[in-house]
Amino acid sequence: MKKRKQIRGSQTPTPSPSPIPLDPNDLAPECIRVDKVYDWVFFANRYENKNFIPDEACRAAVSAALAAGQRVEVQTAPVDPADVSVSGSIIENGNPGKVLIVWTVPVDVTILIEGVAECSFTVRTQFTDEIMLCVPVGITNANLNIRATQVIATSGGVLMGPDPFGPMIPLKVVLCKDVQVEYPVKLEVLAKFCFPRPNNIPVPEERLRCDLSLLEFPRQCPGLFPVANCECQATALARNEDTEATFGTGGTADIVTGLSTLRAEICQECSLGDSTFSYSFTDTEVGPTPAPTATGFQPDFSFTFDPSSIDRVTCGDTALTAVGEGIRYFDGAPEQLFYELQIFDAPTEGFRLILRNTANVVIFDSGVVDALVEFGECETFADLLGDLDD
Repeated sequence: MKKRKQIRGSQTPTPSPSPIPLDPNDLAPECIRVDKVYDWVFFANRYENKNFIPDEACRAAVSAALAAGQRVEVQTAPVDPADVSVSGSIIENGNPGKVLIVWTVPVDVTILIEGVAECSFTVRTQFTDEIMLCVPVGITNANLNIRATQVIATSGGVLMGPDPFGPMIPLKVVLCKDVQVEYPVKLEVLAKFCFPRPNNIPVPEERLRCDLSLLEFPRQCPGLFPVANCECQATALARNEDTEATFGTGGTADIVTGLSTLRAEICQECSLGDSTFSYSFTDTEVGPTPAPTATGFQPDFSFTFDPSSIDRVTCGDTALTAVGEGIRYFDGAPEQLFYELQIFDAPTEGFRLILRNTANVVIFDSGVVDALVEFGECETFADLLGDLDD
């Protein structure tokens, strides 16, 4: 291994740097404002009623068709639950208390005579429910969150009705309903999804089939988000620090003295995505003009290195190691390399940068270089759950 001496010379002093401060993001108690669910009921009912035909000419045509024995059919269009109007009124506060709910369901109806559409119109049917809910004193009508999740409307055909109403249209409506009592509160919580209770006060009614998948929450993407927090974080700052670096490996390696400059912020806010660093090495053994040697001109080993990815960070008691890929600009030419950056604050503060080529051969090792280092551990959910298990 060849040993090369450093060229001595005066250097302009630079201001003393200060450490880069850590930007922590530890798990901590938080107070949030949310709507607390005091009660949640999901139930369904089937309603039937008869509705007259609002158009006079259509009533006359249907009456004549029925009298002549023609085929008269009624078609109902699908009902969007968002079109259902609903209002809720608290009759009596209590645990439980009584709540009156009024539903208005618009159903688009088309009457066909011998398969030909005669007329179309909208029938608005109203239904009421009285249910028992947890509505303590302080809960008002504004705290009732009521909606229809599914509407199934059908008709059994046209019935003859008494004058002056003429033929009546029977409608059957199945209404699936979601009723919640909510009130804004301030909480400090660990939470999970919850689901509604059945409408079992005082006695459950006949349960009808409703599509409960409409109440499911979207699945999270655990492999994509949220990402895991770092277990530690560190910053390092070095400006023109003396370095005895190794270029290459084995007997052909060169020991080159120079100056290292590094600015690194790894896992700021305890997030791997908030990580960056830059490094440069200045060869101090060459002057403005390369000096000739026995084998040719003395090369300039100066270069800069910037990471293109920071793939993984591992933590120790007083140090961390970041690995990934980056680009070294050596003599103006870019080169894709793999790196390993170590930052430590004990027994001394400093860093070490190792670069490998695509064959995983070490081509640069900065050795231990002095730096101003800030190092800290990150409190994660795993730490909290571990404390709860103790």
